[in-house]
Parts: sequence; C-alpha cells; structure tokens
Amino acid sequence: MAITTGLTQSYGSLEANAQYVYRSLGLLPVDLVDPDMVATVCRLEWGEADWLLEVLADEQLLEPDKSAPDQPVRYRVGSTVREHMRARAAQHDSADDREDVVRRLCEWMLALATQAQQRLTPAQGTLRRRLLPPADTLAVFDDEPGAMAWLEAHEHDLVGVLQAAVAAGMDEVAWQLVDAFWPWFLRRHPYALWVKAHEIGLAAARRAGNAAAVRQMLLSGAIGLTSAGRLTDAIGWYAQALDAARADGDVRDEGQALLGLGACHHNSDRPQEARPLLSQAITLWEACGYPRGVALAMIVLGEITLAEDPGQAVDLFARARTMLLAAEDPYDATRALVLQGHAHVLAGDASGGVRELESALAALTDAGSTLWRGQALEYLGQAHSVRGETAAARECYQQAADLYGSIRPADAERVRALAGDL
Repeated sequence: MAITTGLTQSYGSLEANAQYVYRSLGLLPVDLVDPDMVATVCRLEWGEADWLLEVLADEQLLEPDKSAPDQPVRYRVGSTVREHMRARAAQHDSADDREDVVRRLCEWMLALATQAQQRLTPAQGTLRRRLLPPADTLAVFDDEPGAMAWLEAHEHDLVGVLQAAVAAGMDEVAWQLVDAFWPWFLRRHPYALWVKAHEIGLAAARRAGNAAAVRQMLLSGAIGLTSAGRLTDAIGWYAQALDAARADGDVRDEGQALLGLGACHHNSDRPQEARPLLSQAITLWEACGYPRGVALAMIVLGEITLAEDPGQAVDLFARARTMLLAAEDPYDATRALVLQGHAHVLAGDASGGVRELESALAALTDAGSTLWRGQALEYLGQAHSVRGETAAARECYQQAADLYGSIRPADAERVRALAGDL
C-alpha cells in the first residue's frame, strides 16, 4: 500500500502528457521502451517523447537500461510500476483508447521490422504485405548493422507483441510480423523463438483465411524446425506446405517444400531419398524462371555430393554462388562460398580453400551470421590442420565452438574436442 500510495503521488505530480505516457506504457507488452516507440504509440514528436521518458526516469518511475551502453537509451518498466500504470489507464482511458495504444505498437513494430527485412534480405521471397507501413514511420537505422541491432533490441518483445496483436484481432499483422523477423531467424538462429513465433503466425494466418500466408508460415517455420534438429516435425510442416501449394497451384512454394523435404532427408543421412526431391524442385523452378531457388537446391545437392566427389561438389557450389549473386542474394552466395572452400580442401586444394573460407568469413562477420561463421571457422580449422598449421587450426576450432555454444551446444563440444586433439 505504501508503494502504491507513493506511485499515486508521483503520478499526480506529473503534467498531463507525462501522465498519458505513464498510463500508456503499462499497456505495452514489452520490457524496454525508447523514444521512437513512445513517440508513435503516444502520438508525440520524438523530442517530446524523449523528454517525457527522462521526466519519468527522474521521478524513478522508469529505470534507464544500461545493458547496451553503445545503443540509444532505453527504459525498463518494473512489474509493480506496470500494475499501477495499467490501473491508471483502466481508470482514465476508454477501452477503445487503450486498444488503440496496443494497435499502434503492433503496427509500429511491423513497419520497422519490415524496413529491416527489406534492407537485410531483399531477395527473400516474402509476400507482398497487405498493410503498408504508416507513411510517417521512419527507419531508425540506415545500414545493415543498424537493422540487425534494431531486431536484436526487440527480439524479446516479439512474442508479447504477437500475442497482443492476436488478442486485438490483428491476425494479418501477426503473421506479417513473424515474416518480417526472417533476417533475425536466418542469421542468429534463436530456435525456440523461431518456432514459437511461427506457431503463432501460422495460427493467425489460418484464422485470417490467407492461404499464401499459411504456406509462408509453414515453409519458414519448417526451416527453423530443421535447423533446431526437429526433423520429424519439419517434415510434417513441409508436407502440409507441399499439399497446400499443389492444391493452390503455387509452383514456387511447391519447389520450396520439395527443397525442404530434400534437406530433411539429407540431414537424416538418407541421400537416396533426398536427391529426387531436390531434382523435382530444380525442374519446377527452372520451368517457372526462379533461378534463386535452383541455386539453393544446388547447394544441398552439393552437400550430398561432398563425400562422394568433392570436385563435382566444387562445381555445384560455384554455379550456385554465381546464380545467387545474379539474384542479388549475397548472404546465400556467401554460404555457397563457405561450402565451395571446404570442397576445395577435400579435393586437395587446401590453399585455395583457405582463401575462399577467409573471404566468406569476412562477409559473414559483416552480416552477423552466428551459425555460418561457426561453420566457416570449423572448416577453416580443418584446412589449417591439413596444412599442418596446428596453432591456427586450434584457434579456429575454439572460435567456432564459442559461436556454436549459444545455439548448438553439442556441436560446440564436438569442435572443442577437435581442438583438444591437436
């Protein structure tokens, strides 16, 4: 009661706009807030939102977050304060006004995530979104590192905002927001979040009756399941997507489902089942003019071929890389280069393989890719080991293990063992 009384007194001392911001913050399903978010949600100029957040912090109603000192200031809302904020909102604001606050947050987050996706993965075949970003929603980043930093800053907000969008009946916004976070899933591999978000997005797309969105959620969600090692679940999602794509006559999605199924069989050590599926995907995509898809299928075929004929695998990876560069997909082109370098090492050209792996590693570091940086470092360690460069090999293995540690602990232990054996 003493805390509540103190909060009520502090709230009563605020001017009207500060009180409105205070009440609105309690409605937001996020842990941290910043001036960009508050300006949109509360319909304020950025400078006023920034100043009002400082006022609330000075009154000890918000706590400045110091976890990322190199990023713009953000503020944390404590649980007790949040309850008081919500109570004041319920007392002073109508249900419609409270719903509008949440709606503006969801649309703001979709707008910014969409701009991040367009900057980071423009070649990704996302659906044309029905809801265009508000005209006055300006990007708060102007380069790829800035876009990745924004996605990182809001990673932990995603599920809460998705749930709020669903509760508000904004199913179209919900699945689109999942889709817009694709670059974060692709490059940082947060498996639990990847799957959870897609489960929410898939259910939202189904409620919205949007067949294309359902396929999109199934396909991109299945990639997450595959990456997490949940191959049986991934096969189930891909099979649903395949049936839906064929029923709707969508050749590109049919090819994507076939590619995914082929990759699952490859990862399950069933190359004889994988090859025909990948060949079907290539045939479909060549017929409909989708060279990027052809190249992605070639990468998986190259991975299957590595153990049998590294030289042929080099050719497949090189062709795939050329096609991906032409399709303006530098990220997947770099993945192909990692595998091309590894194949060169296996084919007996360790020096050439090292050059390609080092080039790919530099590009992946700029792109912020966790998994593929680890993969490149592991392959580079193998290459140095082949050349008798023990210290360099050990260093690469140790760096790879550090990267794997946050996403694939078993791989981290495996690679640490390789370093220990040198």
